[in-house]
Amino acid sequence: MATQKDIARLAGVSVSTVSAVINGTTHTRMSADTRARVEAAIAELAYVPNDAARALRRRHAGTIAVVVENLENPVYKELLEGIYEAAEERGWAIMLGDTMWMNSGSHFLARLLGQGSVDAIVLRTGELLDEEVMGALRSHPTPVVLVEYQSSHNGAWVSADETAAGRMATEHLIEAGHTNIAFVGGQEIHPVNPRHAGYVSALTRARLVPRPPLFTGYGAQAGAAGLATLESGLGMPTAVVVNNVVSALGLLAAAVDAGIEVPRELSVVGIHDAEIAELVRPRLTTVHLPMRELGIRAVKHVSALLSGEAPQGGVISEPPPYVIPRESVQPPIR
Repeated sequence: MATQKDIARLAGVSVSTVSAVINGTTHTRMSADTRARVEAAIAELAYVPNDAARALRRRHAGTIAVVVENLENPVYKELLEGIYEAAEERGWAIMLGDTMWMNSGSHFLARLLGQGSVDAIVLRTGELLDEEVMGALRSHPTPVVLVEYQSSHNGAWVSADETAAGRMATEHLIEAGHTNIAFVGGQEIHPVNPRHAGYVSALTRARLVPRPPLFTGYGAQAGAAGLATLESGLGMPTAVVVNNVVSALGLLAAAVDAGIEVPRELSVVGIHDAEIAELVRPRLTTVHLPMRELGIRAVKHVSALLSGEAPQGGVISEPPPYVIPRESVQPPIR
């Protein structure tokens, strides 16, 4: 079985350089040519790291847990691709989990917080977990990085520009000629839901009046519930911004059932993008968020925490969100 010394000899570098490449160490300086020679030597010798030995030496398991709500949600595809890409560069394995199993006293939570089971947890928002679970996570030494979460404090969190996404969705409808625009889905967040804040900002800037938000939650049923509430209210809007793409699909289906023509009678924009937005009819206009970059940045935060550094949490400004125009938006009927 090949060793790091064998790799170093074949590549003509030091063992420490080989170790830096294998362990994904970013603070060791080396040229692209040196890294390529090491990687070629690793491939030629078919080197396989001894993860058990590495874990004992470094007291790291070489595994990070990624926990999201509803693993079947299509918006996670790019997020997980970014996480896997960044973890692969560092030689880490990924354990996937669903927040539905992450409750107090569950075997899954016990496994996550067990001694040495995982090195860190990447968690998509803590808003959906009860305070007892969040308290257990905060009090445990296993680092937690929150994604799609915003805080006024620096720390282990990273988010896309959610406010810009809500603003862009609304501006797209305003540019199409809509003035009566509703916001559906998501939940009330203190001090503010950033996507709804973007919606309010765009309407205020255009000197239009925002409608009261309908925080109906997440999932397809949230979109259907939002449409039902709009129908039973004081009057239907001509357009709606939906907090996420899955809820927007639920709203589209409910509109068909109710005999409401999209986009002739109601234009719809969903925040987040997914392949299924291209497959429904009419094709759904969406706001694309940099989910792949979000995953990469989350793993970088994990790496910083495991190195004893303090990651600087924040909103990703590059690449920014952008609108993908499709067929679910048209000017309102006059």
